[in-house]
Amino acid sequence: MTVLAKNDRQLIVYYDSKSDLGRKVRAHAESSNLKVLPIDLLESNITGTEWAEIAEMLGVTVDKLIDQDHPIFKEMYGDDHVEVDENDAIKILEKHPETLVFPIGIRGERAVQVKQSNDLKVLFDADTGEIPQP
Repeated sequence: MTVLAKNDRQLIVYYDSKSDLGRKVRAHAESSNLKVLPIDLLESNITGTEWAEIAEMLGVTVDKLIDQDHPIFKEMYGDDHVEVDENDAIKILEKHPETLVFPIGIRGERAVQVKQSNDLKVLFDADTGEIPQP
């Protein structure tokens, strides 16, 4: 069962408003001709079920959504890379969503981890004018 509301006419952006990349990704999304639903991770409570579904849409395990170099993660687990099981990864993201490694864009059944703001383009339809022009 799916819990995320998926719509081809809407672009959902999960981002951290304190992150430079997060703010850039939100701005890039909002400059498109799409209806954008920005979800600031610092102001929203994303459930474990939602995190699991997002990871599945991205084709990764939940632990791959976590930035192990983030200061909060290092404070909890130390400087060494650690293997985190799915349940622990979900708990980390629920309690510390700012540890998300990259913003995430979702449109319909498509999802992408946005490592740079242009990565959102894969969610735009090129022939409809949705891609923002400089």
